[in-house]
Amino acid sequence: MNFLKKIIVIFFFLIHSSISLAQVTHVDNQTFEDGGSSFLNGIAFNSDGTKMFTSYLFSTDNDDIDFINEYDLSTPFDISTHTYAGDSERCNLANGYDSGVHQKPSNIGDITFSSNGMHIFTLNRGTNNADNDKLYRYDLTKPFDVSTCTLAQQADAETSGALNDWRSGAVGDNHKYHHMQGVAISPDGTKVFISFNGTGGGAANGKDGIREYTLSTPFDITTLTHEDDAGILLPNSGSSENPDAIHLSADGKRIFVVYHSGSAVVEQYSLSIAYDTTNFTLDGAFDFNAAISGKTIKQARALAFSALGLKMFVSNDRHSEGIETIYEFDLSCPFNIITSASCQTYKSKERTSIAEAQAELAKRTINLSTNSALNRLKWIRRNQDKQNLSNQNIKLNFSNNLISSISQLPISSFKQIVSKKSKDKSGQKYFYWSEGSVSIGRVGDTSISSTKVVEANSLTFGFDKFTEKKGIQGYAFRFGNDETTLGINGSELDTETFNITYYSSAPMKNDDKLIDRIFGIGKIRSDILTVIDGQHFPADRNGNQIYGTVKVKDEIKRNNLIFIPSGQFDIGHTLLDRYEETVNNNGVIVDKQHVKTKNLRATLAVTQDLSNDKYEFKRHGKIEYLADLDRSSDFKYNYIFDKETKYAEKLHTGSLHNINAEIGLDIVFPNRYSIFIIYERNQTIKSAHSAQNDNLYIAIGYLPYEGAEYAFTINGSENLLSKLEFKKNINGLNLSFNFNDDLTNLGDNREANIALNKVF
Repeated sequence: MNFLKKIIVIFFFLIHSSISLAQVTHVDNQTFEDGGSSFLNGIAFNSDGTKMFTSYLFSTDNDDIDFINEYDLSTPFDISTHTYAGDSERCNLANGYDSGVHQKPSNIGDITFSSNGMHIFTLNRGTNNADNDKLYRYDLTKPFDVSTCTLAQQADAETSGALNDWRSGAVGDNHKYHHMQGVAISPDGTKVFISFNGTGGGAANGKDGIREYTLSTPFDITTLTHEDDAGILLPNSGSSENPDAIHLSADGKRIFVVYHSGSAVVEQYSLSIAYDTTNFTLDGAFDFNAAISGKTIKQARALAFSALGLKMFVSNDRHSEGIETIYEFDLSCPFNIITSASCQTYKSKERTSIAEAQAELAKRTINLSTNSALNRLKWIRRNQDKQNLSNQNIKLNFSNNLISSISQLPISSFKQIVSKKSKDKSGQKYFYWSEGSVSIGRVGDTSISSTKVVEANSLTFGFDKFTEKKGIQGYAFRFGNDETTLGINGSELDTETFNITYYSSAPMKNDDKLIDRIFGIGKIRSDILTVIDGQHFPADRNGNQIYGTVKVKDEIKRNNLIFIPSGQFDIGHTLLDRYEETVNNNGVIVDKQHVKTKNLRATLAVTQDLSNDKYEFKRHGKIEYLADLDRSSDFKYNYIFDKETKYAEKLHTGSLHNINAEIGLDIVFPNRYSIFIIYERNQTIKSAHSAQNDNLYIAIGYLPYEGAEYAFTINGSENLLSKLEFKKNINGLNLSFNFNDDLTNLGDNREANIALNKVF
């Protein structure tokens, strides 16, 4: 009995698993006004799903000219976000028409694009008692810009032997009743597939099918030949079914056909060889209405899929009401609508970009944490005779030419920056400092990853002290928030980072030769949203970091110049945890990911002392060569529906050779104020991952009076607002002074107030 129970449990588990593998969910439906005289017979998208195109079986205009309409989608493959591009952006199918060469295009059927978006293929659907089946090619001057369409080629049953046989529409007197209705083409342009509706009497009756053709010249339909041993004789034959639009999967191993009459179904066929209908298997048929609640598709016509097959679209022919409807469905398995058929795998730029962004973030976090500590040490060494001046650093990172528009930066989450001092200045041991940073960057797309836009904010608090023999040691606590937007589909990586860094500096032999040491640990917490073909795959991922730096430098003094040659070695390791996209079976399970940091730096810096009796003034600069010795990371994953098959990609980020340069100023004013400014340029050298960054560092120092507290705050989104606050207790009375200003519009929003109070 127990054995029987186990068998029953396994049986129901298998049934549940097979059903979940091919779940089809109705998402949305949108209506399209067509004037009441046309049939929406073709749907197509551009590569990234930001444009949708529709063709109509009959013209809606009085001049009997057909068009292909264009719609902009603000969210890729989401038809609810469609906006008609306008009459000026549609394809006038009469463009390029020559009455001496072509039959006037009308009664247009299905449409499909070449893989590069430079050609449109469509059909002139034959009508009863007229021999006018035609295959057309339109050329575009820009990819997927249908307003530039021109009729370039035509193939028909009258002039083409390939189209003039029983398999493709001509059978004696009854060839008039064979209608070419659906068309699909292979990405390389060497295979064309056409669906036929074999209506009429005699031998033609019941010859519904999908025919396969070879093009000896890619995308040249005048070189078309029929594959006699290939093709699919459709089982749902006869006038009651009427096969219409067809669609190929991305890998060419599946072909779909939608039926116009009778039941609203689409059939799925699996091919033994890609783009070859010689051997095929009917996986089954899917009833659209079974997945629709409260809606009914009476006459399906157009059929389309998203680029990776996670969405399916079908039109409902309701021309008598003047309205056409497109239905949108989500698929749990790419290019699969049948429970018994296997899921197909695919590669997505978005997932690769997410993996790259996490690797880049891990290395960036270590570098920023290290640089904050090194900046603090450099400032102390340059101004050690003014050690009572604590400093606040504001770091603004720019990419490319953004440095010219500092005032327009959208700083959205700048944290409060506060500097405090001990009340007893004479016994002070620790000095407190803080640093805030805002980073804006962009990484272009590659063949395997999408464009990445990075916005990062961080806040660092630190304290340090002088040790014996003029040494320095301290700790820095950094909190960062990184937001990375990937591509145009809506994929995002939102990450919080936490780092604790120990830093020290000590003379090696004398005061001129120094060694800096850094050791740190960090925690990474990420929210991941991967959007593929309009489907959302959220996930959470954590990670841990450990890193260290050793820097050796020398000071060579020549009059008022100090030359500082140095060598630096950075090492770090980030371990990102395993995570799983649990939305549906089409999600992935990502293995642990190791990201290593290994840099060698050689630097020559120079400082010039230009101080006078009133001001201490120093200018400085550096030139640095950085070798990034470890730029790769392994991205390993498997699909939830296939946990046995592992996929791996070798990710490459950064560049081996990099040049960094900087110039800066240190100014110490009388009466407790100091400031330094540094401009830094980072540039890769001879790399496929070319990049450049411009960094601006601004540091402000102030020594408060004994018993006083000082705070400087910068925040804001559209405007950069500052607040200067001074507090002091005078004989039991609390004196407070506030000064507020808009740094992006100096003087426009200025406010000052003073308050005096006592607590009883």
